[in-house]
Amino acid sequence: MDWGASQFLSKQFSVGLVGYFYDQVSGDSGSGNRVGSFQSRVIGLGPQIAFLFPVGEMQGYLNLKAYKEFDAQNRPEGWNAWVTLSISPAAPAPPPPRPMITK
Repeated sequence: MDWGASQFLSKQFSVGLVGYFYDQVSGDSGSGNRVGSFQSRVIGLGPQIAFLFPVGEMQGYLNLKAYKEFDAQNRPEGWNAWVTLSISPAAPAPPPPRPMITK
């Protein structure tokens, strides 16, 4: 299970927290299994920052998140980081406000 929560500080920049919980529900198996059933688990928690920017007529999104892994069983503990870059069509502009009509 993974989750994330962020708050935009401006129209382009956000900061937040991310986390995940990994718990292997069944042991390893198969022809390469030489050590027997091997189940692992770990929890990760850390910060994230994101930035939206124009790319011509498109929109770019750059996200950096880092996880401190702890409560590990049969896995290493430590830090890992992820960088995401995506380019997609820009969000449509909101329609202009309709004039108020009063009677």
